[in-house]
Amino acid sequence: MSRVRDFFFDDFYGELLQVVSNIKKEPEEALIGSILSDELKKIWRNLPNKNQNLKETLIAVDGGVQTSEFSYGEFVAVGRACAIIQEPGKDREIERKVKIYVDKVYDTRDKGFIPSYVRTICEYDAAYSAALKVIEKGGNPIVLMDGSLYFSRFPYAIREYRHHPILLKQLFDSISKLRCFGRDADIPIIAISKDSSVYYLYMELLKTLIKREGNLTLSALVDDASSPMDLWILFDKMNEKEQASLRPYIEKNPFFDSELVEESRVNEGYTMPLNIAPSIYYSRDKTIPAFFNLLDKTLDKDKAKILKESFESFFGCPGVATIYWRPTDKARTFRVDFLSSSLGDFDPWSLKNKNSLMICYDKDNLEKVLNHLSYWYCNDIEYNLPLKQADTLARFDRGLYRSKYEPFIINKLKEAGHVIKGTRRMLREI
Repeated sequence: MSRVRDFFFDDFYGELLQVVSNIKKEPEEALIGSILSDELKKIWRNLPNKNQNLKETLIAVDGGVQTSEFSYGEFVAVGRACAIIQEPGKDREIERKVKIYVDKVYDTRDKGFIPSYVRTICEYDAAYSAALKVIEKGGNPIVLMDGSLYFSRFPYAIREYRHHPILLKQLFDSISKLRCFGRDADIPIIAISKDSSVYYLYMELLKTLIKREGNLTLSALVDDASSPMDLWILFDKMNEKEQASLRPYIEKNPFFDSELVEESRVNEGYTMPLNIAPSIYYSRDKTIPAFFNLLDKTLDKDKAKILKESFESFFGCPGVATIYWRPTDKARTFRVDFLSSSLGDFDPWSLKNKNSLMICYDKDNLEKVLNHLSYWYCNDIEYNLPLKQADTLARFDRGLYRSKYEPFIINKLKEAGHVIKGTRRMLREI
């Protein structure tokens, strides 16, 4: 196919020129900063001198997942994860986990959600096993995961609990097990995200600014907004007087949290931690008790019971606080999530009904963790060497999966009596 003339290219290039001309920024517009730059500088903290004497054991965790989809709904998800134990002055150890999910799946949405659950279970189980091993040897672990600790999309669609309740129980249990272990053993559990695109801090600073300027009526109106999009929707519903009051705080191009840090031109350091409320509690019309009633009405008694127990354990653990960190003056910004107990907040996550800045937090523990991240920092792409190693080992190449793993899956499913037929798309690709 590479020798076939691409007769779409001229049309593509003409469309590209048209699109770029419509979105090109004027020089004055590009220079405009955020109204929140000064607010961010107020919560920015400089890092002390780095300490090269690392006494803790860093556990770097990453995973991968691949799927097989066959005709008539047959679906397989295979997850794997590894935790690299990097003890100072010693050779690394590796903890491995694998999980396989097999079932008929008909809803396209579930084909996207299920693999992420399988991968998460692997990662949390690997992290727990590695941390337990270090503790049993008398070490002091720091658990570092790739991505986010925050459970931003709580699965509250009842069809998921009808279709894969056991998988969801395993998901909540695996997260709870690590979080409660981190709390009880006083282990820092963190996750680092290199490409975060959220507005958690932006919205909190905006609400702080509105409140400080004394507009209590407006402050009450925007209190439940979780993103700039919420503000725009709220604006459209306001009367003229309310719109005039809110208009100065609505930016045409709001900055993502990490973008706001870089736009504010701060030096090496980090932001004051922000406690993040769980998403299902954040929305007042989606509370856990109401969700329990829905489970009771939909599932059989035993399944509903074990799921509610998993939820209670999950929300009984500490929650998540996030910071934004620049390892050097020229580095891009990283979002770093902490288990809240790692920063001194041991309250159950269920008690957090809105996001809030942590005025008091365990600064020593926070900077100890950042010291580790700074020590292993390489560059904006390979930002942490142990995590890079974990990613290399755990990454699940599609070609490897199709050539080595999938044939065994197909054979074993056929032996178990399943009728396995490749999809027409799969057969065409082969």
